[in-house]
Amino acid sequence: MDYDDGFILQKDVNWSLLNEGLAIPISVYVRFKEWDASILKHGAGKQIKILIDGEFFDAILKNQNFDQRKYPGHKDIIQIRYSTTSPIVAKLRSIFHESYSYLSTKRQLKENHHRQLMLPNDIHEYIRLYLTPNSDVLCMECCPNTEFKQVANRLRDMPEELFEQSDDDKFFMADKTASVEEKQRLVKYRRIDRSIILTLKRFYNYRDEISGEKIGDEYGDSVVEAHHIDYFTRSQNNDSTNIIIISPNYHRIIHKNNPRFNRNKFQFEFENGEVLRLKLYEHLKN
Repeated sequence: MDYDDGFILQKDVNWSLLNEGLAIPISVYVRFKEWDASILKHGAGKQIKILIDGEFFDAILKNQNFDQRKYPGHKDIIQIRYSTTSPIVAKLRSIFHESYSYLSTKRQLKENHHRQLMLPNDIHEYIRLYLTPNSDVLCMECCPNTEFKQVANRLRDMPEELFEQSDDDKFFMADKTASVEEKQRLVKYRRIDRSIILTLKRFYNYRDEISGEKIGDEYGDSVVEAHHIDYFTRSQNNDSTNIIIISPNYHRIIHKNNPRFNRNKFQFEFENGEVLRLKLYEHLKN
């Protein structure tokens, strides 16, 4: 069954995913409210099924019950949890065997296991998560390294601005050398990208993250665009933490100058010493 309309997030594979679960970004909480509002209640949780390659696996969807008096103002933390010995872990480790092998070896060599280990540049694996019509079932699509490499061959010579401006129905259709399967995969990338962008625009109420303002609001409209911090045509990173919502003017300035983005200070840093700092960056802190 096609669950594309329920797409909520794309996430790179890491040690946590292969052992205990993953956190749900705050930017997609609004989608969860539409799917099942009960999970947004602090401390709420329920048993769910996760569908992977036609198989159902048990997991828990949980809004963590931390002490709100001790941490006033702290946002809720919604997670998908499972045990290291559960069948879903065996399934994920089998699919993402390159990531698991690399991370396992690195952890054996490192004394500090609390530090987040990064995958090398030649391993790119991720999952996509979808809501389904059943509020007790989530669908997880697994994308191993082989798929990343196939798409990378097609994206290599494509300008980033062209990717960000392409319409779904025209995306890559002019490439006569691509197979039907490749075209479908690339169009899906763009469709998913559009879904993430729409969710982020709704999350920030269509405001520009740099100025904090609604561009064109006085005319009854709002004009903002999405920018991939690490260019998608190189990274294929469609995680919401790699996308910001900004005005067309700022977007053009950034593409023309290619400034460095400082994730610690939430700002673009230009070679001439100028900076553009985000005023809105809640989804990047998750």
